[in-house]
Amino acid sequence: MSIFTRIVSGVAFCTLTLGTASFAQSTPAPLGLNVVQTTRMVLSDSDIRRINHYSAQTLEALLAFGGDSGSIESMDSLRQKVQRLTDAGQRSGLNIIATADYFAAYTADTTTTPLPSAFLNAAGRFDAATLLSSVDLYYQNAAPQVHDFTASDEADMAAISSVAQQRTPLAPVSQSLMFSVVELPIIEPVTPAIAANAPAEVRAILERVQLKGDNWVITVEQGDSLGRYANALYGDTRLFQQIFEANISTLITPNSIKVGQELVLPKS
Repeated sequence: MSIFTRIVSGVAFCTLTLGTASFAQSTPAPLGLNVVQTTRMVLSDSDIRRINHYSAQTLEALLAFGGDSGSIESMDSLRQKVQRLTDAGQRSGLNIIATADYFAAYTADTTTTPLPSAFLNAAGRFDAATLLSSVDLYYQNAAPQVHDFTASDEADMAAISSVAQQRTPLAPVSQSLMFSVVELPIIEPVTPAIAANAPAEVRAILERVQLKGDNWVITVEQGDSLGRYANALYGDTRLFQQIFEANISTLITPNSIKVGQELVLPKS
């Protein structure tokens, strides 16, 4: 029996690699955090082998992503590995957060190689939960929307027929009607409005926003973050998720922005 204990999300986790294994929250880690409830998950030996297999592949892709300066190819590879790891966790009865905790513990036990900063939280710890959740969101948005047009057409025609049968036909109108349509121009601000009393940090960001096609865009500079953009544009750093979702095809996590990268900024 081998036992390894790691601190994951402020809680000490203990994994026992036996015929069956327990992956459970144990006593609180010495970080002053309270554990609201204890969740116990029992994993079979085959579950552990499966999740460890995909954890190893994901870790390899994660390190390659950092070593390859976040190229499109390495980003796609990492997304695919993360998706397979998430699927493996689901087949073992783990939700995405539990799978992220398992992967974080696996990573801490397996490698001492520094992880790319894009995957670290503000405290400098590996943020596996954000990585798995971001990739899950990417595939949700990328999934093709299948629409049954035949069924829709049949439903529409049935509704139209039903209404027509219930109404008396209208008598023809002899007079002709003339309409005059005037198109009013839609005036949108070219760039975000800057309040006279805007703080210097907000003003500095808004002055860099440019119009490209129908979108507002900004080029990332040193020290930028999606939270700072959200605060400048919307007055709330928590709305950074809107900006992340608008750029999810080029960002793998909200923290993976790079200097010189051009990002789209939703207008509202």
